[in-house]
Amino acid sequence: MHEPSAPIPPPLTIPAPRPTSSGAVDQAVAIWSALAELGLAEAVLAPGSRSAPLVYGLAADEVAGRIRAHVRIDERAAAFTALGLGRLDPARPAAVVTTSGTATAHLHAAVMEAHHSRIPLLVLTADRPAELREVGANQTTRQAGIFRSLVRLAVDLPAPTAEAASPVELRTAVSTVARALAAATGEHPGPVHLNLSFRDPLVPRAEDSGQPDSTAATERIVVTRRVPAPAPAPQPVPVDSRTVVVAGDGAGPAAAALADAHGLPLLAEPSSGALTAESLVPRYPALLREVMADPAHPLRPRRAIVLGHPTLSRPVVGALLGAADVEVVVVDPHPDWPDVARRASLVVPAAIGQEISGTGQDAASPGAAPPASDASEPDPAQRRAWVQAWRTAADAAAARLPQPWQQRAALAVWEASGPRDLLVLGSSSLVRDLEQHAGPTSAQVIANRGLAGIDGTTAMAGGLALARAARDEPGERGRTRLLVGDLTSLHDLTGLLVGPEEPRPDLDVIVVDDGGGRIFSGLEHAAAPPALLRRFFTTPHGADIAAVAAGLGADARSLEADALPAALAEPAQGLRVLVVQEPSSAVPRNS
Repeated sequence: MHEPSAPIPPPLTIPAPRPTSSGAVDQAVAIWSALAELGLAEAVLAPGSRSAPLVYGLAADEVAGRIRAHVRIDERAAAFTALGLGRLDPARPAAVVTTSGTATAHLHAAVMEAHHSRIPLLVLTADRPAELREVGANQTTRQAGIFRSLVRLAVDLPAPTAEAASPVELRTAVSTVARALAAATGEHPGPVHLNLSFRDPLVPRAEDSGQPDSTAATERIVVTRRVPAPAPAPQPVPVDSRTVVVAGDGAGPAAAALADAHGLPLLAEPSSGALTAESLVPRYPALLREVMADPAHPLRPRRAIVLGHPTLSRPVVGALLGAADVEVVVVDPHPDWPDVARRASLVVPAAIGQEISGTGQDAASPGAAPPASDASEPDPAQRRAWVQAWRTAADAAAARLPQPWQQRAALAVWEASGPRDLLVLGSSSLVRDLEQHAGPTSAQVIANRGLAGIDGTTAMAGGLALARAARDEPGERGRTRLLVGDLTSLHDLTGLLVGPEEPRPDLDVIVVDDGGGRIFSGLEHAAAPPALLRRFFTTPHGADIAAVAAGLGADARSLEADALPAALAEPAQGLRVLVVQEPSSAVPRNS
């Protein structure tokens, strides 16, 4: 017989809510009580009338402050704040609450990111009851199923009885939220959507809002708890002297462990979570472009093992993983594994390397592949020399690239972030700058790379900072830093506008004032006329961004890029916004 891996958890129950003369509030109390019992600790509310029962439910005696409430005036910012709150510990997701109508649509971007990043997120949207739908009622639209295939579970919960929720209605609501939380945090984590219909009255009667009635029934409601499935068992994948490990976004320590166990070059993105590996090859994109352009290049791999979600480099996603002579093995436990070039020959949920015979060249000269070694006992010295050949060539290729001031600013933030810091990356250009030029880091690095988007990163960083404040002791917590471009800095800056009773996050927002955005002056727009770019793709001046941040109560100022390292070294508390601008010495002037 198999031995149990964990003790059997005891049954969970919650008390039936005290009657409030509002079935909507009764149901909301039961929902929050069940979620609190299951471990949910954070909720972000966007103000609205139809969602009022959920606000009263959070304040009820039965919930008793077990769920921290955060209020954001904009639904989009609220959703990304909740995403950040839940991203630090995916086992404890956050909920976002909106009223009915167009408010629901504003959550769509965050739901998309949660889906592609596999981040648990509980979406609670208030709605009109069935009798008010499809008849032109105010703030009423087709909310049920609005997120379609993006969510792991979608339920349109009928409205409870107006004056008091019945026992069946309460059990249905509690069972549904338990199932939703299990789906959000299950084997394929992601967002779930509960569309909650409420009838008037939406608030409790005044006489029912005081102390609990001692004569109330002591009925308890069972809360379903699903035990998580065990981690998948590692499966063997082939490795030899011409294998590289690719660590995309969220690859985690498994990528570093696999590369180090076999002495394989590790090509890791900034947000891979694998940047402390001994086999790490920093600054690899320029070299890989050269390697994959030459079929006879001595460093050319013949196998790539992919962990995480590669999104940044065309040399990785297209040239390496799309090459006809490179075998691609994907390590991913989920059904939507990444394989952009559609060349993966094998997909395993977890991996352990299995050495196979190789046909490499003599490794005595720099840049040459190590010779074939015994399949079970590769020569560690030869593998170390092979990794070092990659590093030396990568450093040389990166040194040949120009390094504009924006890259120097990004590197200053990277180098200032230590082992207790959390660095959030929110700009496509700046993330690529770091991939091309940054070395290893002991900081935790997070970016919106599931969908490879940059939307909502400011609010997400605020949520991450709040989650760290709730989890870590003050003496153990470093700074949370957000590196963002001017193009996106104002998208959801209202996500940093906190309520009077809410703690202000310890967060540095470093905005690189690019004066129009490099993404529009390069890449696909390289041939665009400058006048066109100035007309349609200009962004607010750095002074404007700093002024808006100061209006939100932040310590905000503009500074030149050369002054950024000193500013980052200053002791800081609360919210600080540093708008980084081009050094005056680099600006051409008329004589």
